[in-house]
This record gives sequence, C-alpha cells and structure tokens, in this order.
Amino acid sequence: MPEEITQFDLPKNSYAAFDAQSMRDLIIDRLNNNSATTFTDQNYEGSNLNAIIDVIAYSFHTLLFYLNQTSSESMFSDSQLYENMNRIVKLIDYKPIGRQSSIVPMILKSTESLSTGYFTLPKFSFVTSNGITYSTTKDITFRKVNSGAIETLTPIDNTLFFEGKYKEYPLIPSVGENFETVNLLPGAEAIVDHFSIKVYVKERITNKWFEYERVPSLYLKNSNDRAFECRFNQNKNYEIKFGNNVNGRRLVQNEQIAIYYISSSGSEGQITKNNFSGSTINIYNTTNYNQIFADTKDTTLSYVTIEDSVNINVTNEEASTDYSEEESVEEIRSNAPKFFSSEYKLITKDDYKNFVVRNYSNFVYDVVASNNSDYVDIFQQYLFEDLGLNSYHDYTNALYNQFQYADSFNVNNLYLTIVPKFKKSNSIVKRSNYLTSALKNEILFELRKYKLLNGEVCFLDPVYLAVDIAVKNANEPNKVEYKDNSSLVILRNNNTISNDDTIKNKVVKILQDYFSNSTLGQIIDMQKLNSDILSIPGVDGFYTVRNNVRKDSLSLSLYNPIYNGRDVKLIDSNLKLKYFQIPYIEDIEQIKNKISVTPITKSKSVEY
Repeated sequence: MPEEITQFDLPKNSYAAFDAQSMRDLIIDRLNNNSATTFTDQNYEGSNLNAIIDVIAYSFHTLLFYLNQTSSESMFSDSQLYENMNRIVKLIDYKPIGRQSSIVPMILKSTESLSTGYFTLPKFSFVTSNGITYSTTKDITFRKVNSGAIETLTPIDNTLFFEGKYKEYPLIPSVGENFETVNLLPGAEAIVDHFSIKVYVKERITNKWFEYERVPSLYLKNSNDRAFECRFNQNKNYEIKFGNNVNGRRLVQNEQIAIYYISSSGSEGQITKNNFSGSTINIYNTTNYNQIFADTKDTTLSYVTIEDSVNINVTNEEASTDYSEEESVEEIRSNAPKFFSSEYKLITKDDYKNFVVRNYSNFVYDVVASNNSDYVDIFQQYLFEDLGLNSYHDYTNALYNQFQYADSFNVNNLYLTIVPKFKKSNSIVKRSNYLTSALKNEILFELRKYKLLNGEVCFLDPVYLAVDIAVKNANEPNKVEYKDNSSLVILRNNNTISNDDTIKNKVVKILQDYFSNSTLGQIIDMQKLNSDILSIPGVDGFYTVRNNVRKDSLSLSLYNPIYNGRDVKLIDSNLKLKYFQIPYIEDIEQIKNKISVTPITKSKSVEY
C-alpha cells in the first residue's frame, strides 16, 4: 500500500483555533515543503497564486466563524443571542414576553352633570396630562348613585390604565390558509405593550366584525372558537396566528383583520401619584373602530358617550409601575423549562406561581402558592400565637378572603399570596398594599381554565413587616418600643478622605436597596448587611446601641405595624421569614436620623 501523503500534524480540534492568517501560513508552508512541486509564487506578495491563497484563507476564516457561532447558538444551554434563543424555545411553544408599559389604577369621579345609573367606559378610552397618555384595555362598568353631586364612582371591575395610546394597524386581508399568520410591524422605533394587543376579524358570512380571544395555545381551543396566538418573535415583532378549523377557527379568504395595540413611550411614561388630578376622560374613535365597536359592543350596557365623557374625571392616587423591557436570554433560559414542565396544567405550587408571574407580570411583583396544610400550620399559628388573635374577626383580610373565595370545605384549597407592583409613597398606605378584589377575580377567572377540578384557588394577603434599628440584651423580652431609643454608630477611620455625610448616606443606601428588593418568605441576611456596611471605605467598625445595651453588629427589629408589634422580633443574625411575610422600611428618613458617624484614631477590630 502506498505511503499516506495527506496526513496533517494537527490536533483533531485545532480547526477552532484557525484564523485567516494561520490558514494562509499553513498553505504556504505545505507548498514549500512538498518536494514534488515546483511552485514558488506563493512566497511573493502580489503574485496570482498568493492572491488565490488569500481568498481561500479568508473564506475559510468566514466559514469557521459561522461554524463556531452556530455550534454554540444551536444549544439551549449555551445560546447567547436573542434571535437564536427565541427560535429554540419556539420548538416547545414557549412565547417570550415582550415590552410592558407602565400601568396605574385610576380613581373615577363624576361631575354634577352626570346622570345616575350604571355606565360602561368603553375599552381604548384614554386620558392625557403633561404629554403623557394612559389608556384602558377593557370595558369598565361603574355606578353613579347621587344625582346633581360630585361623586367618586364605584367600578365593578378593575380600573387599570396602561401607558400609551391605542394605535390602529392597517387592515390586512386574509389568505384563508390553515394556521394563517400575520405580522404586526409597527416600525423599529415603536414600543408595543405586550399585553394590550387586540384583534378583530370581519367575517364574510355575516359581514360583521368579531373580537378574537388571545390564547396561550390554539391547541386548547375547539374548531369554531374565535381565537389567536400572539408570539413575540426573534425579530422583536409580533406574529399573530389563527386556527385551522380543528384548533380554532380558520380565516376565510379575503376576510379583513384589524389589529389594535398600545404604543408606549417606555420609561418616559412612568408617573408619580397625582400626575392625573381631575383629568377628563377621552373616548377612542376612528372610522374603522366605530364600525367594529358597533358590531362587537354589549347591547345590554349603557356606554359612556363622547358627550358624557366630559363629566368623568380621573385621578391616580398611586405611582405607576415601572416600564419593563422584553425577556432577556437568561430569563428565557430560566423560564422556558418551568413553562414546559407544566404543559398548560396547574398541579404543583411552582406551576401556580409560574403561571401568575408569567401572565400577570405587568402588575404582580411577587407571588407564593401554598396549600391548606401551610395555611393551618403556619398562617393560623401566626395569627393565633404570634399576634394573639382569637378569631378571624380580628384579622379582616383573612376573614374577607375566606368569605369571598374559600368554599365550605377547606382541605382542597390552594392559597396565592401576591404582592402587587404598585408603589406606595408612605408607610400608612404601604400597610394596605394588597391586590384589589377586581384583580384577584381576574387572576382567578384565568386560573380556573387550567387548574385541577378539585382544587379551589383562594387568596392570602401578604403580611408587611416594618424594619427598624433596635437592639436588646439576650435576657430581655422582645419589645417594639426598643426601636425608639436605638441607634447605629459608625466608626470612621481618621485617615479616610470620606466625610461623615458620605459614609452615612452609603449606609442608608445599603439598607434601602436591600429591603426595596425584598421578596415573600426571604431570609434576612444580616451577615451580608454587616459585610456591606463594613466594606464602605473609611468604616472601621460599627455597633447598635440603646442606653447601656450594645451589640458590635447591626441589630434590627421586624414587626407587623397594624398590630402594634405584637409579633416583634429583634435580630442580629439571619432570619427566615414565613412564606406570607415581606419586610419593608417604614420610614427611611427616620432610620437615617438614627445613624451617626464617630471618628476613631486607629482601626478597631469588631467581632461578629
């Protein structure tokens, strides 16, 4: 057998290390070392052979670049590019969440001129102030009781307004194919709110407009259901898919498709409380939408007209939620497996939690699911032992939720503890920072489509624990009054260039940042807080003091302010909260006033 002459003295994986220059050098070296050839032009810059070698080397370099990119980007665990990750999770029908505009609950008030009775504010209505617009995404029904009087109107449903104004996309004629897909392409600069997209179809048989329901998957729908899927795709636009007459209704050729969406201004649309103070409501209307509204409205309701709208004002007594960007690659990598494991069925606690977080992330900050054993063993123990209550009558939130949502047989109950995103600007309001009944009912209505038949969903409002600086001796009982005379003393090294105010502000920021990101049932990590404070440049140590009581570390009190601190705990080591508890700083300025900075001449060793 003739001698092998094509062997390369290279490792098997060396292709990954090649670039254009190394490939060029290798080709020239092979030509020079081959005694059977008389080629020499490869050694001369500008020769024809040298030019051919350059083309081959740089083409090889380009191919290797794509090989390296696709070899990692094709794997779910390794992909780093959004386009590739979005395509990968499409295989398991995971739909990434797009951008979400700020939302805020509004208070509706009428003037004396509005007549009495029930009224419905139509969807897409909007209010504008200082160049910022907020719109409704659903009908809001309310009642005016008193004639000839200014009155706060009581809505039947939630009064959430979304930042931005509804835009009308040009009408699209349907092709009439199975699983027909149309694209919403509002422009590169447009910001579409993920949860606000509405779709209407003018069907040929009836020549009337119908609103189509947005569903997580068409495979959950029947053959005649008017439904569509909406997917935020790899290009960061929306794909809207209809059915095939087996899973959802298939469109007939040349039916008209109308798409409406909220165009957001992003973070610039975030507002503080009272940004809208008595602003007049506006009714959305265009030539096309007026025809759609006439065909799709509920004829049993009395809708607010343009003439009536001047007699309805809105005020936001709370700040809006923050604007949210689309899911990142890492968030998709974390969330997609959770979605896939549930398969549109709600069985475990994590299934319920992931469902609520995913579908209501625009107004849900944190959520924990618990069963009846958790409720009896932990929550009721907290009420009756920690707070010393005798019955539900002393804890109105639990009583209301039991009456409103629980059935007579509590064994099969599943409880959701939800912290809303809405910001509260003072401690008094913070204590009642609970999800409204309308929003609870909205979540409950959606959960019933996917939950187990014998599982009853109830709600358990979170318990907010106020955090303050306080210290006690080991043999002293826990008392909330200790916080009134406690303070934190920071020891500053005289050699540092940082002044007292700078150090004090950094300590306050550490505490504020830590507790502003609190979650339900978290661990209060005192070791981290101690370490963060000690790492401030110029800080040699610190201690918490009250009268003659002193601890050479940070010491905090946590208590339920509604019940005057009956459950107060003073901690200087890590503490795991109960699943329904979440800490917050009641008054950051008050805590700041309790912090002082004292200079020392040399570094002091502090034991923790």
